Amino acid sequence: MTPSLLDPLKIREFRLFWIGTTTSLIGDQLSFVAMPWLVLKLTGDPLAMGSVIAVAAVPRAVFMLLGGALTDRFSPRIVMLLSNLVRLVSVLVLAALIYQQLIEMWMIFSIAFVFGLADAFMFPAASAYPPRLLEPEKLAAGNSLLQGMAQLTLVIGPMVAGILIATIGSGGGELQDREGLAFVFMLDSITFLAPIAILLVIRDRFPPQVNKQDDIWASLKVGLKHVWDDKPMRMFVFMIGGLTLIFRGPFSVGVPAFADAFLTEGAAGFGTILSALGVGAIIGTVIAGSTRLPRGNRIGILLLVDFLGFGIVLAAMTFVRELWIIAAMVLVGGILDGYIIIFIITWVQKRVPTHLMGRVMSVVMFFSQGMFPISAAIAGVAAGIDLAMMLLVSGLLMIFVAAVGLLFRPLRRLGYD
Repeated sequence: MTPSLLDPLKIREFRLFWIGTTTSLIGDQLSFVAMPWLVLKLTGDPLAMGSVIAVAAVPRAVFMLLGGALTDRFSPRIVMLLSNLVRLVSVLVLAALIYQQLIEMWMIFSIAFVFGLADAFMFPAASAYPPRLLEPEKLAAGNSLLQGMAQLTLVIGPMVAGILIATIGSGGGELQDREGLAFVFMLDSITFLAPIAILLVIRDRFPPQVNKQDDIWASLKVGLKHVWDDKPMRMFVFMIGGLTLIFRGPFSVGVPAFADAFLTEGAAGFGTILSALGVGAIIGTVIAGSTRLPRGNRIGILLLVDFLGFGIVLAAMTFVRELWIIAAMVLVGGILDGYIIIFIITWVQKRVPTHLMGRVMSVVMFFSQGMFPISAAIAGVAAGIDLAMMLLVSGLLMIFVAAVGLLFRPLRRLGYD
């Protein structure tokens, strides 16, 4: 029997964690629109935007495995608490610098580096925490609630950010949209207060037995060996790395640059595209959390179809200039992506022992983040040369990888079995 989607919310610790995570994610989505818009208004250069993304992604990737080891050695709760404190201070400093008209690109690079470093510890800890709060049979529903609210914030956050940036007075000075940008970053800093307060009061319901006699590096080797020895897991992380390399950079750099260059709606258009992605993902996660897991050999197929769908979206943006058409395509892609991501997360959480969860999740995050600096840098250079061609090539590569993967039997059969 499939648990009700809302069953995890009956558990106090998970309910509080869900509230804190949601609040923080709202702020994250505000900054997701504000940061690239800030760089574009300062420089007008897609390469600069790609460079900022890369600077944040490098420490995130380099220290991700260490973050997973520390998560297992101590507690995801403690790691998340300290990470949120660092991120609060970073965003608050950024807001003040923008408002006082003191912001320069080297400052943005510095803050992006610090934020990326904090994320290196935050990401594996947040992914490893649900199994400490929920019974295994409730993990799929819990993941659906967390991802569903993450996608809901993706709908609300970018739209609100775009409106605030566009409507709040620029305040004069050389930086266009200065007051709106400063206000958005200030709101982001405030949203970190809720998860910090919540993480101070909740406790693990299912704390694992942790061997603290091994040093951190020996502990890290155990996690890496576990992933390598598990052939389906090893195949999965390589697929995630490929997706990051050919999609995430072009999407993160290309969509705001596309909105700035080709859409009359500007920042509001950028926010609308991200909101459409969020709406679709919400629909997909609700479907996933309300139904049984798919049969064992369907996860790989669904993941490859996810590749195919977003490849078509990127390639089509080369020819389409109407916002509503782009938003509709992204909506459909978001439904598929939201559906599959719940089963992927639950698959990893059920497959991996709880005491190894932080390390294994850090490996998964490493492959999803480690290729990102390279992807963002290449996308920034390519967008500066020919934005439309960059989107087309990335889309066609994704379509090609999906087609080849569907012909490869081990990938098609990747799943719960």
